[in-house]
Amino acid sequence: MSSTPASLVLFGIAVAAYTLAVVAFVLHLAFRKRILGDIGMALVLVGWPLHFASILTRALEAGHWPLGNMYEYSTGIAFVIVTVCVVLMVRARMRLIGLPAMIVTVALMGVAYMLYVPPGQLVPALHSYWLTIHVSSMATSSAILSFSFFFGMAYLARRWADNRVLAVAAPAVVPATVSSGGVASMTMGSGGGTGGGFAGTGGRRPVAMWLQRVFPSAGALDSWSYRFVMIGFPIWTFGVICGAIWGEHAWGRYWGWDPKETFAFVTWVIFAIYLHARVTYGWKEKRAAIITAFGFAAILFTLYAVNLWIAGLHSYARA
Repeated sequence: MSSTPASLVLFGIAVAAYTLAVVAFVLHLAFRKRILGDIGMALVLVGWPLHFASILTRALEAGHWPLGNMYEYSTGIAFVIVTVCVVLMVRARMRLIGLPAMIVTVALMGVAYMLYVPPGQLVPALHSYWLTIHVSSMATSSAILSFSFFFGMAYLARRWADNRVLAVAAPAVVPATVSSGGVASMTMGSGGGTGGGFAGTGGRRPVAMWLQRVFPSAGALDSWSYRFVMIGFPIWTFGVICGAIWGEHAWGRYWGWDPKETFAFVTWVIFAIYLHARVTYGWKEKRAAIITAFGFAAILFTLYAVNLWIAGLHSYARA
């Protein structure tokens, strides 16, 4: 009976550390104890080198750059997400970014494990130096663009909280009415009971105030989301161009509207719309955050749905 590859053992330990980090970040979010955030970051810092060692040993076991199938590609994207997360937590002191980053990382590595194949030789189509350039670019940009989605969703949560607190705090003034005695009376929405203009919002106010304490300002979150699109989009563009060049070398054409090529282009268009609308028409904040959600969904669809369920020239990536 063959023994478990060292890369898979290291992979499992890294996943365990990341999973515990998710628990620590959830508790940190709930109780706002700094020590819990520090524990979460420490667990990420423990898992990160083990994750890197898993990828390195996989490369040595397989004898090639470890991005030749869905297992290797998924764990590669997860590693870049963790790397960016570590930079943000250490340099920018953003403990809470660890929660969405680790949730997505654990999910990606869980899918990677389900798609696991033992280390082996690459299929003939992948015997090219373009594997390192093209696939590394796509994995890196996928991870970086994911952070635009994380910050975009955080922006929407903070914006909702700001609007809710403002709505509850501002008294709803009902126009003066004349009583039967001819004396003007005024009803304030902040009065008791449920007769105020914001009935039913009181229960949501504690949640909104809690979100205000937890998250940075809405403007800062929107700015961070924009920064990651500005970083990730050029890398995605570079990866698509490299893929076209590789396609000409391998199949004799730069572009053939293969399903993977098509949806990579769709993803490119979504983020191009984001940048164009933001710069030209001033689409910031809410509309920009919604576009990042579509972009993130397109990345996942391009990564998994196209590779696993739609037949094409890239179908070899599933094994």
